[in-house]
Amino acid sequence: MKNVYEKLGQSRHLPQLPQIMVELVKACNNDASSTRELTRIISTDPSLTAKLLQIMGSSYVNLRQEVTTIKNAVVYLGVDTIRNLAISSAALHFFSLSRKLPEFNMVQFWYHSYTCALMAETLAREQGLENLDEFFLAGLLHDIGRLVLMQTFPKEYAPILKTGATEKQAAEAEMAVFETDTSQVSAWLFQQWQLNPLVADAVLFLHEPAEKLQGEMAHIRTIYAANQLSCASDLPVSTKIPDLAALVDIHQVRMEQMVAQVQNDVQDLGRHLEIDCDAKEHPGAEKKVAAAVKDVSLVYGTLENLLKAQDVESIMGVVEKGFRILFQIPRVFFFFCDEKKDLLTGACSSHDKNFRVIKSVALPLLNQTSLIVKSVKTAAGQNSFGRQDHLAVSDIQILRLLETRGFYALPIRSSDRVLGTIVLGGDTDLFQQVCAGKGIVDIFSRQTGICLENIWLQQAYAARINEKKMEAFATMTDKVIHEINNPIAIIQNYLESLSLKLPGRHPAQEELSVVKEEMGRVSLLLDELSSFSKPKITGFDMVDVNQLCTRMLEILKKSMLLPRRIKAVMKPDPQLPRINTDANGIKQVLINLIKNCAEAMENGGEITIRTSFQADSAKIIIGEKKRLPGHIQIQITDNGPGIDPAIMEKMFEPYNSSKKGKKNAGLGLAIVHSIVKQLNGRITCDSHLNKGTSFTILLPVSGEIVP
Repeated sequence: MKNVYEKLGQSRHLPQLPQIMVELVKACNNDASSTRELTRIISTDPSLTAKLLQIMGSSYVNLRQEVTTIKNAVVYLGVDTIRNLAISSAALHFFSLSRKLPEFNMVQFWYHSYTCALMAETLAREQGLENLDEFFLAGLLHDIGRLVLMQTFPKEYAPILKTGATEKQAAEAEMAVFETDTSQVSAWLFQQWQLNPLVADAVLFLHEPAEKLQGEMAHIRTIYAANQLSCASDLPVSTKIPDLAALVDIHQVRMEQMVAQVQNDVQDLGRHLEIDCDAKEHPGAEKKVAAAVKDVSLVYGTLENLLKAQDVESIMGVVEKGFRILFQIPRVFFFFCDEKKDLLTGACSSHDKNFRVIKSVALPLLNQTSLIVKSVKTAAGQNSFGRQDHLAVSDIQILRLLETRGFYALPIRSSDRVLGTIVLGGDTDLFQQVCAGKGIVDIFSRQTGICLENIWLQQAYAARINEKKMEAFATMTDKVIHEINNPIAIIQNYLESLSLKLPGRHPAQEELSVVKEEMGRVSLLLDELSSFSKPKITGFDMVDVNQLCTRMLEILKKSMLLPRRIKAVMKPDPQLPRINTDANGIKQVLINLIKNCAEAMENGGEITIRTSFQADSAKIIIGEKKRLPGHIQIQITDNGPGIDPAIMEKMFEPYNSSKKGKKNAGLGLAIVHSIVKQLNGRITCDSHLNKGTSFTILLPVSGEIVP
């Protein structure tokens, strides 16, 4: 058949990828693209603008600042989400073609295409390749040429379908009839859409023997392997894996795990869409498939953001955005397990208007009636819809804070346990959407749990290593003190004996006096070492921290600060409660920290002490009329030269100091850290060169350990 591409180019059935989508994908992949550039591109496309405004509609009513412009929406959603919006919108064209050939099974076609997309993305990620969305899109659209040929030449293509040919046989039949095949048409379309040329080249080699592709570029080998692992054929996938694993340089066992995971994900999604791959008829299946393509594309963009999150606050923000985009959920709260206290502690993204309230509440895990607690205990989703008259008091109070008609509590699961629950607020439509998208919701829950567990494990490991290191220093110091004290005592006794045996005016008396003085300095150093290894904590009692800080600052002004031309400022919190702690321990901490700040400011400056009660640290246990007292904060700030980053890395370790050559150098902050630990508190430091240093101490009101 002549002039196939000319007819394809003129065909009104040709699925067009709008240039605006191409431009947007390119801009998102360019690190130099600004928010203004992305806003300009989106603003030129009415459908994409409408989609963005729909996402940023009623579901954002609880933001502190309402999102009313495209620019604000772009900033809030982030580049990854915008890119996936463009890709999913483009992919919808793929599945919007009307079928003219009843012999063609669109559902099987989707299963293969979607499996190939996930497989390509998974293989690319495993190899450490960039722009994973390109691999997802290439896998999803690699066979689009077949749809185009069928739409443009239905009569000519019908005999090929009736033969039930394999993919390779179908390609050979296409060449015989059209003098081109699916791969070539797909590559041609990619070129028309101005996609990455490497992607267009990759689909041209899908039917070549694997051995011919050794040494080819990563795009070609990855898309080829993904297609082979996704094809239904007489050969089981397991027989293909050894050659394909070698082709993409992935261990065979690892590839088997990846294939199994992708197959499970695709089957789960098919089940939740109520689509049977083997069935011949699926009324409305194409609409379901199209919706699934859109949702999964957005989900995978969100999951990538989850993997990039560095702390719990970032994870909550990503999860909240993901649920809002996918299901238009207006409110999202989190409750995390505190197994030591048998509590679920509340949390939410910091921009939520009820942020402080949610952080101050907790639910006892012993509560037998709460649906939120039940979701953790049973590791299964729970919802309040239709149960408003039978809800626990705690659930009613959370519902009031959500300001929605009901909620769905989704357990956060890691590899082997439940870490908490995500509470989604909404109406009955929410419940139906969540149930319909259970496969996506479960993926979200598992990934959230895994990311949270990784962060908590890293934090716990770092804290444990630091504590072990400090314990090792303390143990070593105890041994040093013990070993040195004995000879020092002997030397001091002999010095005293020699002094008594010599006449009072003997010339050696002056030399003995110098030796005594130096031995005294050694004893003082040992006392400092002893303060680090065994802080002088005398006992806990109720202490007025404001009064203690004010008194210590007045004492240190005269002896230490005024001679150095340093101004001292006290800013107490009038609502600060008395706390159960050791007054002498706090005095030692204040002296060491203020002394440290003063010695850093050789040309004068200002030191400020602030105290505050951390209101959001106090927990109200809903339903029990009980309150956990929380903790207070003492902050000591100077406007000095700051601390060198190399020193900051080992801030509280002994013998780590910028004041080289001075006596007791490097012990002050180690002593402070040891005392604060004995007081069941926590200390951190924030410093910037030429901008000053701030030490923050958290102490529990009740004397219990600060979490």
